[in-house]
Amino acid sequence: MDAVALYAPPLERTIWRFKYDGIAGWGVIFGRLILGWLNAHADEVADVDLILGNPTAPERTPVRHIETMMEAAFAEDSRGRWPIADPASPVLVKRGETKKSANSKSWGAKMEAARLHAAALRIRQSVEGQRVLLVDDIFTTGATFHTVGKRLINDWGAAEVRGLVLARVPNRT
Repeated sequence: MDAVALYAPPLERTIWRFKYDGIAGWGVIFGRLILGWLNAHADEVADVDLILGNPTAPERTPVRHIETMMEAAFAEDSRGRWPIADPASPVLVKRGETKKSANSKSWGAKMEAARLHAAALRIRQSVEGQRVLLVDDIFTTGATFHTVGKRLINDWGAAEVRGLVLARVPNRT
């Protein structure tokens, strides 16, 4: 799992404002940060076949944050250097709202929320045999990445799933 930055102030507050207050302009900046990370780490991701956002529910309000970030990254990649899935024709979609992992306090509750999230996903295009880079906003325990990655490999035939997040919660000792 790679991260653009650590989940710490002031980024923590900014992500919160984007996701929960609907300050959608931050999505453009976050999409540019993702694209900048890809460009800065080109050798590490040169073999990636497909870049997908970990989708949010269609009715998510005030903003579908992952989709907004990926739309910005796709638009910024005007030369098509990166295999970012076209937001107009999403490869991976979520069919409905599920329990939020962020609201879960215990590991078991986080895993259950992650399982429900992964179960709500649908694939619209084959990923069989592809090396996928799964993009998300925040990495805390890895539960969601684990369950979605497992589904991409076991159910839909992806050869490999790597992760890139906007921010990673620092390890607690």
